[in-house]
Amino acid sequence: MRVSAIVVINDGPSPTGALDGASQQKREPSRGSITCSDILGQSVLDRTLVRLRTAGIRTVSVIGPPNLSSLPSNRETEFIPAGNSFARWPAAQRKMREHGGQGIETVLMIGLGAYMELDVAEAVKFHRAKGKPLTQLEDSNGALDFWVVDSKWFNTAANGCTLPFRYGEFPGLPVPCRMKGYVNWLAEARDLRRLVLDAFLCRCELKPKGREVRPGVWAAEGARIHKLSRLVAPVYLGSNTRVGPSAVITRFSNLERNSQVGAGTVVESTSVLPHTVLGRGLDVSHAVVDGNKFLDVKRNVALVIDDPKLIRDTAPRSWRASISRANELSNHASEAFEFEYSQYLSRAAGRLSGVLFKG
Repeated sequence: MRVSAIVVINDGPSPTGALDGASQQKREPSRGSITCSDILGQSVLDRTLVRLRTAGIRTVSVIGPPNLSSLPSNRETEFIPAGNSFARWPAAQRKMREHGGQGIETVLMIGLGAYMELDVAEAVKFHRAKGKPLTQLEDSNGALDFWVVDSKWFNTAANGCTLPFRYGEFPGLPVPCRMKGYVNWLAEARDLRRLVLDAFLCRCELKPKGREVRPGVWAAEGARIHKLSRLVAPVYLGSNTRVGPSAVITRFSNLERNSQVGAGTVVESTSVLPHTVLGRGLDVSHAVVDGNKFLDVKRNVALVIDDPKLIRDTAPRSWRASISRANELSNHASEAFEFEYSQYLSRAAGRLSGVLFKG
């Protein structure tokens, strides 16, 4: 029996997630979904595709932002660009019909917003044993955006239904399937930091992509570390990262590809996302830095910083996700940093000196 998968990149709040009122507003992140960004050298999307292929699923369609076209191509993976989540789910509906027309009996429908280490084969086995056309996976925190669907049912009895699936739309469906395995919902910045911490401490299967150059220090190809800099394990340096003289990268920090840390800057327990540059003489701790957007996880402070001497975004224009001017973060101080689908209160910029600078 043939099984395929359709992966929809989620940018907005999960339809099944229990989020607070502030994070329920629909917005598009300025640099795209966190699931498409490197975390310890490889994105959640790539890791999900590897898991699907390992489970023997060869036909996979990925529906996401236009910058997906920059991802490495694979003849067994089809990438379908769609501007936002409103357009992606109708595209998934059409693709589901196509898969059914190709003789595929079972389709995995995944709204990708969380990092999930689920046993795909076990989920399919459960679905078939129940004999119902729609199964939804769940963990200890609730229902996941992961369904196992009979394509024939979808193209007949469920024809015209909306995606993602909702409880109550069809009596008795979906059938819940409680799964074991590590899940991180990536609902806010501290979830990203927890995922990095759990990976370093071997609490999950996520492994850094690169070579362990010494115990607890991983470096990907092209990483350059100045001889006067200092690395305190565990840390990760992504491809083509640069660490300047007298800089200190210390415990549980990850510098992702094409990021740079200036001379004398200290980075502690911080995630520096791709194409991000930190200037000289800064002290950054317990934070997520994404381009020119800075979020202090402990203080829950979010800022956009327009001074390129402090931090800056070096991502090529074609790499950035397209967003409307109404949603640009730089125009709204109260919406200064959008991490996936979480919103934070941006406090007084005067606190920046207490967040970034030494002394």
